[in-house]
Amino acid sequence: MKKLYFLFVAMVAGSTAFAQTVPNAGMETWRSGTAGTSPSIPIHAPTQWYGIDSLLIAAEEAYLPIFYSGYMPTDLHTQLWQETTIKHGGSSAAKMMTLKQDTLGRFAGVLSNAKVNLDLTAMSITFSGGQAITGRIASVSAWVQYTAGLDSITHLTGIDSGVVNVTVYANVHGIDSAVGVAALKIGPSTSFQHITANVVYNDTLDGADTIRMTFASSGQAGALDSSTLYVDDITMVYAPDFTAVKNVNAADEIVKVYPNPVSGMLHLEGSNIEGTELHVYSVSGQVVATKTLSNKNAIDISSLPEGLYTYSISDKGNTIQRGKLSVVR
Repeated sequence: MKKLYFLFVAMVAGSTAFAQTVPNAGMETWRSGTAGTSPSIPIHAPTQWYGIDSLLIAAEEAYLPIFYSGYMPTDLHTQLWQETTIKHGGSSAAKMMTLKQDTLGRFAGVLSNAKVNLDLTAMSITFSGGQAITGRIASVSAWVQYTAGLDSITHLTGIDSGVVNVTVYANVHGIDSAVGVAALKIGPSTSFQHITANVVYNDTLDGADTIRMTFASSGQAGALDSSTLYVDDITMVYAPDFTAVKNVNAADEIVKVYPNPVSGMLHLEGSNIEGTELHVYSVSGQVVATKTLSNKNAIDISSLPEGLYTYSISDKGNTIQRGKLSVVR
């Protein structure tokens, strides 16, 4: 049964920007139920979010009696709870814990905005659905607190980490395809820390219509018993819409930017621009190049992938020129 655990670990390890609201981002409203029948285990999940413990409990009862006549599960656990004491804001946070589910093995606690599907026949865990979006997401942030669990052999605190995974999807030629991904390890902390996972996209052409976010209390094969992750106040930020970026003074060439398209050295010239700042932005809104300008400048951008970028030139925080930049190879 260890194969199922390792498959699961592999899948959860799967500017002008503005924020969009994440449903129930502060983990304020919850729903409760039960999983299994013998015994019946209470389960919990934030509204519009999902865990995996209910599937594991049901699977243990349905799957193992096939191999063990008269088998009765005795060591099944809830792995996702509403936490009202350890929280960042509001009245509650989400708490998830890595635990052993009877004979199935040890699993990370999971919090996902996508529905989790468990296929015991194929030994696989997949996700479906997610949050609808209207453009590319540059990043996902959250307030988190993490404690690594105990090594089952030494009974000492070991090395473990939480993880957040983000996948952005688009309909490409009629197929639901992943076009952007982000993954970030979450290290131990004694108080809430703010983390940000930046999304990296395959290219500059595809749009985006769905985002799936998954947090897990362990993200590696050496997951430790009782590793615990608290998550609260999740936010996400849209990347700039390049089709809506307006040129500012680019035609007047306060700063001459050439060549465009560019493949290697980008040259910038202008009078009285000493001390101004150049910033080049990727399609996801991240700064990929920056330079303090003099009257004549050159910056090597040969390491940037081919695609469409934007640039801005600012003087003491005020944008004096902005435009699009095409990098070719």
